Parts: sequence; structure tokens; C-alpha cells
Amino acid sequence: MARKSANHLLRDLLTEAGWSAADLSRAVNALGDLHGMSLRYDRTAVAHWLAGSRPRPEVAGLAAQALSRRVGRIVTSADTGLVSPGGTGIPAASVLTVREPVKRLGLLCRMDSDPARRAVVDRSVVSAAPPALPRWGTGPRLARPAGRGRRRATGADADRLEIMATFTALMCERYGGAHGRSALALFLAEDVTTLLTAPAQPTARRAILTGAGHLTLLLGNMTHEIGRPALAQQYHTLALEFAHAAEDRAAYTITLRCMGLQAHRLGDRRQAVVWGDAAVELADENVPHAVRAFAHAGRAVVRAGGRSRRAVADLTAAERHLARATGAEGAFTSYPEAALRYQRAEALSLLGDRAEGRAELEASLTRRPADHHRARALLHARLARALLADHEVEAAVAHAHAFLDHYQRLARGSAHGVRDSLLREFTPYRRIASAEALRVRLQATAP
Repeated sequence: MARKSANHLLRDLLTEAGWSAADLSRAVNALGDLHGMSLRYDRTAVAHWLAGSRPRPEVAGLAAQALSRRVGRIVTSADTGLVSPGGTGIPAASVLTVREPVKRLGLLCRMDSDPARRAVVDRSVVSAAPPALPRWGTGPRLARPAGRGRRRATGADADRLEIMATFTALMCERYGGAHGRSALALFLAEDVTTLLTAPAQPTARRAILTGAGHLTLLLGNMTHEIGRPALAQQYHTLALEFAHAAEDRAAYTITLRCMGLQAHRLGDRRQAVVWGDAAVELADENVPHAVRAFAHAGRAVVRAGGRSRRAVADLTAAERHLARATGAEGAFTSYPEAALRYQRAEALSLLGDRAEGRAELEASLTRRPADHHRARALLHARLARALLADHEVEAAVAHAHAFLDHYQRLARGSAHGVRDSLLREFTPYRRIASAEALRVRLQATAP
């Protein structure tokens, strides 16, 4: 049997990061939890990697992500020495190297909407290098539409995409990100890619690109909600590319803001700051006030995550822009006050103002429609955690039961991880009868 060669690439990266084998194993396990993988690596496993063993490709991808965050630059799976030379060994990874956005969207969505190939897609995106983002002001990368012999796309087609986006956003609020997600992926793969490659007048083409970007962004948000953040980033990157090609500054800003908050919730502070700042800087006077409020509120949370009091200035700016916002209510044209209250609560809580954070959560809850089960579930869960932090167990139990009432109305897989998190947080209180009864109900509820 051939002897394994020591992994000098990984050893050098650990030295650069100032990490021990145990540090890397903990970081990989933590990222695995975020990606829906239950991993139990320890320093012994990393020692085997250093000696030449290789983990599964998706684990190599997690190690690369962890090291990227630590050293402040992009580290690929190949850079770690944890994958065989020449790639990840997963055929589906080739989809991610397709440069043309429309073709990449079609291929990725077809695989994602197929239950037999979905797991392969997940392993591929976790192992792949982070996608390259288009920069505002650079030249478009989309291929030219097909010529003669194809039905022309029109403004009516663009209207259809926006109606679909409005409907999808509403269904997400009512039934969670898992509801209709595969159907949306298939719609993008079939109908939307056809429209994007059809000839059209410039105005109609830009509107179709914007509609495609909105739908792809929604798919990314839904994908993140069900616990697949690496794939969500692929969709968000595509949404950016469509907004860029449409020269739609507002859509580009909205997508960057979503990406910044996703990075924040994944613990990638460096990237969260980059995207949060970029969203606010791009939202100039040509961008609607509702979008500017949305961008400032997102950056407030990112800044608060770094304990920066500058978050308060962003919250003030968000309120100022929201007060001046006009236009029709819609998923991409307005920013509800209830949503701003939710972001205020998150930012203030991160800054240590728990009482004001709780007040903002309660204010957001009173403004949410009764059938917005996703938002209401998340708000009740946050209130339960906030009350537990102040040792108000009975009130926390009541909110946790309310969370379950709404959670059970969501499509299975939505609000990924929230139920399990509450179950862990109530465990220390199991000697209290009401808390133990809640734990039993939580355990009996399908995740």
C-alpha cells in the first residue's frame, strides 16, 4: 500500500492562522452545524488530515471556509490539500464553473429541483470556492439573446415575473421558505431562462432581468432559511448578476444587503461588513427611500454584531428614509415598519440594550398580519430567548408555545434550526413543570 504524504499545505495554513488542530476541528464542526451537518471532529481527526488522510469533499470545503475567515483571504479546498488534485471529485461541481449566468442558473436550478440530485448539489457548493461577485460599473457578462426564430419577450412577460415574485414573497411570509421552493427553482430553470435568452426590446429586456433577479434573490433567501447557506450564496450571486445586467441599482442594493446579513448570521464578520457597507454606499439619491432604509437597517445589525455604536446612526438613517418612502406596497418596492422594528430589536440587543430590544420585538409582533406565520414564529422565538436571558421563565414558555403554534403552520424545513435552538435553551429549566411540558411539545414537533 502506498504511503500517504504529509499535508504541508494544511500545516502551513494552520501556522498562518495561528490555529491548533483542535481550533480547526471546532471551527469545522461549527460551520457544519450552520450547513445542516452534524459533525464531531476533534484534534485527532485533524492530525490524520495533516498526516495525509482526506475527509469528505464537503468537509474539505468547510475547512477552507473556516481558514478563509481566519486568515482574511479566500482559501479554496485545493489550497488545503484536503481534496485530490484537479478538483473536488464531485461531477456536479462543474456547474459552478459555468461563466454565463443564465446557463448556470438553469443547470443549478434543475439539479436543485430534482430530489435525487439535490444532495450532490449541496456537497458541491460547500466544497467550491466562493463565487466571484460582479462589481457595479463593470461591463455586463450576460450572453446576447437568441436571434431570429424565437418568440420575442415583452413587458407583459416582465409583469408576469414580478407578479410571481410578489406571490412567492407572500407565500414565504405565510408558510415559510420551504413552501414551493422546488417549484420556484423549476420555474427559474424552465420559464425564466427561456425569457432571458429570448430577443426583446431594451426596456423589456431590462425589466425581465430585474424580474429574474428578484425571483433568484427570493430563491436564495428561501434556500438560506432551510439551512443551505452555501447554495443560497450561489443564488444571491446570480441575482446580483441579473440586477447588474439590468442596470438596476435598487435590486443590486437589496441583494447585497441580504448577502451581508446572511454572512453576519454565519459568523463571517469580515464579509458581512464589506457587503453591508457596499449596499449603503450604492444606495444613492437615485435609489428609492424604502430601499435606502432597508440597506441602513441591515448595516445596523452588521455593525451591532461588531459592538459598534455606529449602528445607532444607521438605525436613525433607516427611520428617516422610511418616513420619506413613497410608492406602492410590494416585496421590492416598500419596507414595512414591522420589519424595521425587527432589525432594530436585533441591533439593540447585540449592543446590550435588552429591554429596548424586547420592546421593539413586541412592537414588530403587533404590526405583523395574523397569517404571516413565518415572521410571527421567529418573533415569538426571539422573545422567548430574550425572556430566558432575564430569567422570566413562565413568560418565555408562553412565547415558545406561541412559536410552535405558528411553526406548525410552516412548510416542513422552514425556519431551520429555530426549534432545535429553543429545545437546547430550555433544557436547563427542565425541573420547572411548564418548561418541561414545553420541551416535550418541542421534541414531539417535527423539525
